[in-house]
Amino acid sequence: MSQKKYFMEEEYGLKGSPFKRRIATELELQAWVDREEELKIWTKVLEDSVKNPHTNFVVFIIGDYGMGKTLSLFKIVDEAKKFKNVYPIYLNLLSEQRPKNPGLDFLQRIFRTIDFNSIKVKKDDLSYLQKLFPEPATIFETIFFGSDADDRKLCLTFLRGEIKPTQTQLREMKVLRKIDDVDIAKEYLVAILYLLNCSGFSTLVLAIDEFEYLFSLVPRPSQAIYLALLRGLADLHAKIYEDLQGKIANMTFFIGISEDGWRRLEVSEKIETSTGGPIQPLKRRVINVVRLNPLNKEYSQALIEKRLRLNRVKGVYEKDPLIPFTQDFVDYIFRLTGGRPHDIIVRCDHVLDAGLERRVQRLTAEFAREVFKEKGLTYD
Repeated sequence: MSQKKYFMEEEYGLKGSPFKRRIATELELQAWVDREEELKIWTKVLEDSVKNPHTNFVVFIIGDYGMGKTLSLFKIVDEAKKFKNVYPIYLNLLSEQRPKNPGLDFLQRIFRTIDFNSIKVKKDDLSYLQKLFPEPATIFETIFFGSDADDRKLCLTFLRGEIKPTQTQLREMKVLRKIDDVDIAKEYLVAILYLLNCSGFSTLVLAIDEFEYLFSLVPRPSQAIYLALLRGLADLHAKIYEDLQGKIANMTFFIGISEDGWRRLEVSEKIETSTGGPIQPLKRRVINVVRLNPLNKEYSQALIEKRLRLNRVKGVYEKDPLIPFTQDFVDYIFRLTGGRPHDIIVRCDHVLDAGLERRVQRLTAEFAREVFKEKGLTYD
């Protein structure tokens, strides 16, 4: 790695940061089986988002644990990369800490995930931005064009909410306000959307995972803040300054949520019919809801075969399964897992590892049953 590349990775938090971008490996994406109809829907949304630069889009992807939400979001990011003017990011809401300001936390997670190395802007772009949002323009001018590494790092950690700046630090950055509320953070978000557009990106795609996790982290009033913010972001293009119309990237949200999380939204929606709230307005802005169902037997068999071809030592898929398998093995795994992709993968890995260790000639239902029984797993 060159000294310059290493420096940039360290400076922009792409190494060793808990918020560094989660990118699916090619190996993970090769595990994709079926979901082709769903993929057509998601690709159509991506196409529409590029064709309609003044509109934001919201799509919910519903599925319980093990149904493939995360892999679906990775696949969407991978598909989005095929569009040269789309900037996709994967955003996981899972957190070990309860945010004091949920809406602000959500926006700063976006800031933490964006790789500013991939955004190429000119100083003239920032001169225009300075007229509308002076403080964001000042921060981004330092991030992109500052000559001092410490100054650039200070501005980036300030943007991402990784420090609580002192008055001295604010003076060093030449700004007056901390990013301590949603309205200020939105100014920085609009500035980023403007800079993305200047870099040739017409759409920011946000693949959001673990959306329901906010229900366990924050009390009900704070949940409403997240939902109201999301609704506000969906309407952002209709509310920005007239001078910026047509000059910022739009946003497309693909939001992964569990069945339980979706039910909670529906329960809260019913409560809101008499009290009012953000859920109904948000759902009116949702253009599609896709539910991930278990794989049928045909696609379960395809996933089983694919998983048994994975050489995890070499990190490659071999041409043939590492150990041949019988049809009764497929039938047994399908019956035990009900076609849940994650369960199929876990079960196949256990049996394959045991089979390689014991050098069995074929993987059968009987052998799999023995392995699961030994490991204390359900086997009947």
